[in-house]
Order: sequence, then C-alpha cells, then structure tokens
Amino acid sequence: MKKSTYTDLADLEEDKRIERIGDAVITGKIVAFVVDAEGANGQAKADRYLAKLKKMFPAIRVVKRFDGPVIDTVTVKVSL
Repeated sequence: MKKSTYTDLADLEEDKRIERIGDAVITGKIVAFVVDAEGANGQAKADRYLAKLKKMFPAIRVVKRFDGPVIDTVTVKVSL
C-alpha cells in the first residue's frame, strides 16, 4: 500500500498552491485538494483551480469531484 501524505498549502498564494498541486501530479501522484465552496453553485473556486491547473499542466485530469468532507467545501481529486 502506498503511503499517503498531507501538505497544508493554506499559507501560500493561490497560484503557488496550484503549482504545488500540479508539480505533485506530474510526478505520478494522485492528488486531492479541498477548497471552500464559492459561487452560486458552490463550485466557483474549484472551477478556478482546475482552469489554472489545466493551463499550467494540460495533461492533468479530474478523477473525482464531490462536496465535502465538511460543509461548504469541495474536494477535487486529480492525476495524469
């Protein structure tokens, strides 16, 4: 079984967080990130992150996307 790791990126600027997520994915890792639910449908911040990820790392794909793990958050799981 592969070891899971956790990294708190909250203190970084948004673009740096997105870059760190993309850097981890291109090394072959599956990465899940959690963002605040924003916008009318609660998906605006996740959509923004994904748009920036795809621009910086075009090969990245969404594996899974869901509400939670806590109220007013969205989890997105990405990989190559």
